[in-house]
Amino acid sequence: MDRRVVFGTVVVALAMAGPVLAGFGAADLIYIPVVSHITGASGSMWATDLYITNPEEVAIDVAIGYIPSGLAANSFIFSSRETWLGGREDDEFGLIDESLAGIPPGGAVVIRDIVGEYWFDQLGLIGNGSLVIFAYEADTLEPDSTRVLRNAIANARIYNDTTIWVEDDENPDEFVERAAQFAQVMPGVPWYNLADAAAVSETEDFSYQLLTGAEEGGLLRFNVGMVNASDALTSITVSVQPFQANGEPFLDADENEIRSLVTMPPVSHVQYFRPFTVDWDLEEVDIATVKVAIEAWSSTAAEPVVMMTSYGSVIHNRTNDPSTVLPSFAHPYDVDCIWGGDGETKVARPDRRPVEIPLGR
Repeated sequence: MDRRVVFGTVVVALAMAGPVLAGFGAADLIYIPVVSHITGASGSMWATDLYITNPEEVAIDVAIGYIPSGLAANSFIFSSRETWLGGREDDEFGLIDESLAGIPPGGAVVIRDIVGEYWFDQLGLIGNGSLVIFAYEADTLEPDSTRVLRNAIANARIYNDTTIWVEDDENPDEFVERAAQFAQVMPGVPWYNLADAAAVSETEDFSYQLLTGAEEGGLLRFNVGMVNASDALTSITVSVQPFQANGEPFLDADENEIRSLVTMPPVSHVQYFRPFTVDWDLEEVDIATVKVAIEAWSSTAAEPVVMMTSYGSVIHNRTNDPSTVLPSFAHPYDVDCIWGGDGETKVARPDRRPVEIPLGR
């Protein structure tokens, strides 16, 4: 069949009234927006532990794909299970962790330093990126990716391995160096909470997200990142724009609004380090809001599903202590925009689930 190229544009406006964050977390498809096994600024050494919980009444299996950071297309991830982490060899995953098979009802597993353990050390991929996680009833995954959909809850703990000086218990007047960690929790994003270019009307706009409480200067630094969570054939152009505490956009030396545009290939992740200083030439920003929006997209998919999610981190320059900034939608959350049903019973709309586990070998 001939593949067509589809182009779309989304017009977005900043609505500053009452951002809210949806509190749903369980899903059969979850994105962890950022995970790391990497050396960072100021001597930081980052690693990530992944936690998965089964909220179902039956046992579940979990499959995990890794999206390395950088502006390169990673569509190959969804064409083969070779780079995927799963719990059963019979399901033909290239990487196996048996704890991901048969997670009991109410049970939980943790995989320590997951990027370093599997994708960085074993496959040599870059140590910064994101995860895509699928959950299904235990031992129901077929070679054609058919599965019995079940929910999981996923969160990541991203931490800096370091040392601190503390008072010696045996010698109160002396200090000794001890191992320590500074960490942030990065909650998983269910597929129905992704920013969606199709969820735009005269009264609502869920194609963009707001990151609040951004700060950058001598004491703190700020990072902002995005995941192209669209189908595996769709590229997106994302706008990243900072706003002042008074709600006005930051301006450059020519009085133009400051804004960065980035085109993200299919299945990609990108992170801006210190964007206020490095990209926008701003100093000592005490408080700001960053708007991350889907501006346009292009696709060779017959029916594109255009989605993304974003995140921020505020990090102390001296201690490398990080704090997570979760995205908020600016409009009141209307579950009908992504959930359908008969008016009384809400069911997930499968046409908005952007990707699926790749086929077996």
